[in-house]
Amino acid sequence: MDNGGNMHMHNFLKVTEVEKQFIDAIKDDKEYISLLDGIDLGAGGGRFSRILGGYAKNLYCVDVSDNAIAAMNTNLAGLENIKIIKAPRDRLPFKDSSMDFVFAANSFHDVPLGYESEIGRVLKKNGKFIDLDWKKEETAFGPPVKIRFSEEDVIEKMEKQRFNLIKKQNIGTHYMLTFSKM
Repeated sequence: MDNGGNMHMHNFLKVTEVEKQFIDAIKDDKEYISLLDGIDLGAGGGRFSRILGGYAKNLYCVDVSDNAIAAMNTNLAGLENIKIIKAPRDRLPFKDSSMDFVFAANSFHDVPLGYESEIGRVLKKNGKFIDLDWKKEETAFGPPVKIRFSEEDVIEKMEKQRFNLIKKQNIGTHYMLTFSKM
């Protein structure tokens, strides 16, 4: 993070390797996502929001950080199907069973308790939760390994909330887990 507080401002012209692999990984789901309303939870500067917004009917980009909201307002300007919302991840301003999918990137390790149940609350039955996160192994960058969740930890947390794992994908330094709400 720089001292100017612009940690969420990214060069959107440079697509990262993880983003390239993510785009390839969601190709199978893009027809599903294109018909639906979803949430990018902990959207940060909107890098993945821009990708998902290209497919989703309506995408609600949620973050609690003022810096992230400012960055999204700049980075996602003009994308009519994207709505930017400031809210904590454990108290989402959506009705019960109102969303078709929830996506979270690089954030499961950095959320309050209750995050999983809030995802379950807002998702419709058979709705999807897609978690793209750091593998629990040493990498050249990213959060400390000690605070990362392993794939098994995330699967266990989501199964306790009545989610079934339906797809597991390797995304280089990341994993992507797709769950369906029972």
